[in-house]
Amino acid sequence: MHIEIITAAVTAGATTGTAAAALTGDSLVVKNGLGEIDIIAAWQTNQTAGFGQIITPTAHDTTRGYRANAPIGVNASLLPFGRQMRVKAQETLALTIAATAVAGDVENMTLLMRYKNFPGINARLITAQQAETRTEKLTTIENSLASTAGPSYGTPETFVADSDLLLANRDYAILGLAPRTACHTVYVQTPDAGNVRFGVPGVLRQELSTQWFLLLSRIHGEPLVPVFNSGNKNQCFIGVVTDENAGTFVVDAYLALLK
Repeated sequence: MHIEIITAAVTAGATTGTAAAALTGDSLVVKNGLGEIDIIAAWQTNQTAGFGQIITPTAHDTTRGYRANAPIGVNASLLPFGRQMRVKAQETLALTIAATAVAGDVENMTLLMRYKNFPGINARLITAQQAETRTEKLTTIENSLASTAGPSYGTPETFVADSDLLLANRDYAILGLAPRTACHTVYVQTPDAGNVRFGVPGVLRQELSTQWFLLLSRIHGEPLVPVFNSGNKNQCFIGVVTDENAGTFVVDAYLALLK
């Protein structure tokens, strides 16, 4: 099992929709996984109300595919919770973002992909039930992240850049990620998950963001809670995706120390 995000953006998106381009480091071509590949979550951030659209060659149709409203601010879910969109290996995702064309305004869309079998990467993932039964103690990591003006993934920092309080050589489950100030996406990269980005919508709804991976695991009935070992703490990174307005974002990673 493997999870990762793909993020795409437009600048001054038209009211009728503008084709979104993948951020540097990402591709809109689905990776060549084996078995089932699904978009299990999607979210969008608009500065003016619009819509987000996802089309693939195997979607419902190739004219409109799947389209959902995107209000102003971070939309926590373009897809209904517990529903997924099946895609095929090597097909191209056509993402469209609509907004009111304002010069310089950046709108972002992120897809959380789940590969049942991805050769070369087997992320350490557990179920919500396993996280609950194995939890010894709860803790958080706080990072103050200075973002760059988007669209980009910015410059992430290590989990322990601001404080180093993790217990040595212990496994931790990442339950969720929550910003103090709204942003599009909070993401992490760990060696235990193949050094690819996975993340959560940067919405100011802690009932969702603090337990994002627990919720996904429960509603999909799959192991979707990432685990990392603190021995890799200097190779574990956390960052944010924002619009054209750079800033500093204080983010908490909600962790469970595992037995």
